[in-house]
Amino acid sequence: MERLEVYPFQRVEEQIPSREARRKEKNSLPRINLDIKRVFNAQNLQTASRQIMALLKAEYLLLALGAIIMSRAFILGELLPFIYAFVAVFAVKDKKRSLVLVSAALLGLSTVLEGTALLTNVLAVGALALVLNYIKIEESKGWWELPLITLTVVILVKTIAILIGGINFYQEMVAVFEAMISAVITFVFLNCGQVIKQKKAVAHFSFEEMAAFMVMGIALIMGLNDIKVAGLEVSSILCRLGIMTAAYVWGMGGGAIMGVMSGIIPSIASSVFAQTLGIYSISGLLAGAFRNFGRLGVIIGFMLGNLALSMFIAESQVTILGMWETVIASMMFFLLPESLKDKLPYHSLGSLDAGKDLDFKKVDSRVKQSVENRIHHLAQVFDELSATFAGNPERDGNRRNSSYISYLYDELAHGFCDGCTRFNSCWHRDYYNTSQEILDLFSIIEREGQLSYDDCPPAFKRKCINGRELITTINYLFDNLRVNEYWSEKMDESRELVAHQLKGVSQVVRNLAEEIDVDTFVDIEMRDKLLKSCKRMGINLKDIIPLRAADEQILLNVVCGSCIDGSGCELSIAPAISSLMGYKMEVCQKKCPPLPGKGACEFTLARTFTYQVNTAAAQVAREELSGDSLTITTLKSGKELIVLGDGMGVGEKAWEESSTAVRLLEDLLDSGFDKELALKTVNSVLLLRSRSDTFTTVDMVMIDLYTGDVDFFKTAGAPSFIKRGQQVSVINTSSLPLGILEEVEPASAKRSLLPRDMIIMVSDGVMEVSRQKNGEKWIADLLRHMHETEPQQVADLVINQALKLADGKPHDDMTVICLKLELI
Repeated sequence: MERLEVYPFQRVEEQIPSREARRKEKNSLPRINLDIKRVFNAQNLQTASRQIMALLKAEYLLLALGAIIMSRAFILGELLPFIYAFVAVFAVKDKKRSLVLVSAALLGLSTVLEGTALLTNVLAVGALALVLNYIKIEESKGWWELPLITLTVVILVKTIAILIGGINFYQEMVAVFEAMISAVITFVFLNCGQVIKQKKAVAHFSFEEMAAFMVMGIALIMGLNDIKVAGLEVSSILCRLGIMTAAYVWGMGGGAIMGVMSGIIPSIASSVFAQTLGIYSISGLLAGAFRNFGRLGVIIGFMLGNLALSMFIAESQVTILGMWETVIASMMFFLLPESLKDKLPYHSLGSLDAGKDLDFKKVDSRVKQSVENRIHHLAQVFDELSATFAGNPERDGNRRNSSYISYLYDELAHGFCDGCTRFNSCWHRDYYNTSQEILDLFSIIEREGQLSYDDCPPAFKRKCINGRELITTINYLFDNLRVNEYWSEKMDESRELVAHQLKGVSQVVRNLAEEIDVDTFVDIEMRDKLLKSCKRMGINLKDIIPLRAADEQILLNVVCGSCIDGSGCELSIAPAISSLMGYKMEVCQKKCPPLPGKGACEFTLARTFTYQVNTAAAQVAREELSGDSLTITTLKSGKELIVLGDGMGVGEKAWEESSTAVRLLEDLLDSGFDKELALKTVNSVLLLRSRSDTFTTVDMVMIDLYTGDVDFFKTAGAPSFIKRGQQVSVINTSSLPLGILEEVEPASAKRSLLPRDMIIMVSDGVMEVSRQKNGEKWIADLLRHMHETEPQQVADLVINQALKLADGKPHDDMTVICLKLELI
């Protein structure tokens, strides 16, 4: 190796100061006059340039931009939690990042805050960055330590600032709330930080990671709020672009979800409900519906949603600006790369789109129709709820006015005047004149708003010895009535509002019924077993696809060779598969090839009912309209539903109560609700329907058409009878009717029926037709000795016997329902 030689040199212009001189210079005040040449020499400039360039890297620029935007993202108009979470995640153990983020936060906060609020938030951000760089945080514990540090630092800094300015409980609660939200968002942003650190591809994001970046995206859009370019909001353009992208990638589900998330952003930022929620959600749904036509279809669907709901916006300028924002977002959407679907996580948000299912998952038209009908029934449930809350304002107002007059008279006669020496004279011997005078006083106070003793008629002054005290009492009672009337009107307005909202929900559900995909899946295990079993039986099937619907209904889509006469599926294959399944199945739909014996035949097998129910009913009303209501229908689950409702009293009012309960029960059960839950829901609706004492008895029977099992559910209903030949058994349970208590426990009983068994259901009017004869006994005796087998004849005989016992004049509405179970 070569030897290094060091040559001595001598400074010409500078001399090395002594130790004493250096000590004196250190302790002396700094000089004002600087050596400009030393400061700006080439070496120092080069070092500063390198430091500045290091801070201008793309990573730091992006972090700085994010911090600026998030420092502007408000929640409820006064909380800024996102900037603390952003600094906590990206500034930990990195002084350069901390410097960049704190500086950017200062710049962003200065655009939305000023004075003490600006200083407090800047100090909180700086203190958080400082603490995160000097506290040791283990990587395994960072998921809970970082949120805890963020919570603590924000609370401490803001509490100290509040104490300096004077104790303010509201500001302290706001600070605590802001700190708690910051901690939660820090936990969410940690997922984003881990993904960025790992440089994970977007297409491989999990659901949690996708959700975390969605929250970060919402924060960025909230930070861009109120930033306009040529009168157009940047945040609105980005929201529309995001909705169209989600609809293009994930279909209707993704578009609707992104629309709802984008629509609530203004509400979160300013605590004011935004009209964009409905526009964005419906537009996203329609954009996803048209995505099969490509990007142009997505844009057309989105614009249709905008146009359809923009008519409800009163300001035309807002509508025009919104359309321009949609146009710009559409142009940006067209510029996105063609590989967009490959670069985004298609499966991370779940199966929002059925368009990518395997080819053998073809949903049968019968299942589609079944689900569509169920959704329509659900819409009818909302219609019934809407009608229930709407009520009759005119009738309720008249009833309220009459009750107020009675209340005033009662308070004066039995309250104020009860101890007076002239009570008998005024309220007994001279009752008519006294009541007329009191009514005149009521008229004066209603007209003038206040009643004084001088305004009273002279006759009243001469007659009443406690006139001044009586006037004071009347004024007090009217003040209370005005308060009660005010809140009653508010309650009526709320009920009307709820009715209107439920009606709107019903319409939305009905409109979407055509677009909802059926929730079905292919039972692969059953498919393999059926194919192997059919092969052993010598049945050559090309394919068989068991589709199991959400209600456990099984449909078998079968593909086999074509037969000559088109009946092979019904005569040979259906019986064979029925033997394998353990129950009878029938062909519900088939598609034969054009040429018999050539090509493939496709058909669908569905389980057939074992039994059928023949029903008949007979009714006699006490007045023109019977208060009893009934319904008989076959549910989608394969059960026959029979409901008999008896409202309190007779006539129209009783019919309204019973028909509401019966119709609502039918719709709920047909929509897939559990029996007990349906009864409890109807009970809650009847309680909300009216504040007066009204109730309805419900007698419900559900017959399983596959097994013949029958379930009886009664809420104070009359006994039911099962007739098997000459034997009669009674189903009698005890429970309270619907609409009385908040919690209802329906009494239930379960029986098994045989073919030709009959069930007879009666209302209270039939059971209590005579005081001399026990209703349960005479009905059972009548059924035991009759030989009629037709349901209508049995119902007519029971109702005629009841009329005979009532001497042709029923004391209550009477209804008889007869059911007969028969094999198909």
